[in-house]
Amino acid sequence: MASAAATTFEDRDAAPKRTILIVEDEVIIRSVVSEYLRECGFTVIEAANAAEAVAVLSTQTNIDLVFSDITMPGAMDGLGLARWIHERRAEIPILLTSGAGAILNTAGSFTEERFIRKPYLLEEIEDQIRGLLGD
Repeated sequence: MASAAATTFEDRDAAPKRTILIVEDEVIIRSVVSEYLRECGFTVIEAANAAEAVAVLSTQTNIDLVFSDITMPGAMDGLGLARWIHERRAEIPILLTSGAGAILNTAGSFTEERFIRKPYLLEEIEDQIRGLLGD
């Protein structure tokens, strides 16, 4: 008979992986966060900006959560991406991040999103993601 701990590990391994879309223009930050979340058992898709994220979200239905920087180059920033997601893929939770202090008040207007300020600990991101996903 298997112990409770063994069953828990087997159940976790058998559960489908959750897919996280990381949207971050800083390559090093995106790579570090993506690798950490992969080690935590998530499937990770990376996007360097909001336009790439929109392309992914327009073609893939398996995205469980979006973790996005607010301040990014291009026609759409992270807040614009959050609005796009609300309009087209409202079922997807969003976790926003920024190191820019002036952005905090604007980010707070999105009550459906959680916000984590840079610099952050990788464990904080994992905790926030698991909380949003109900894991």
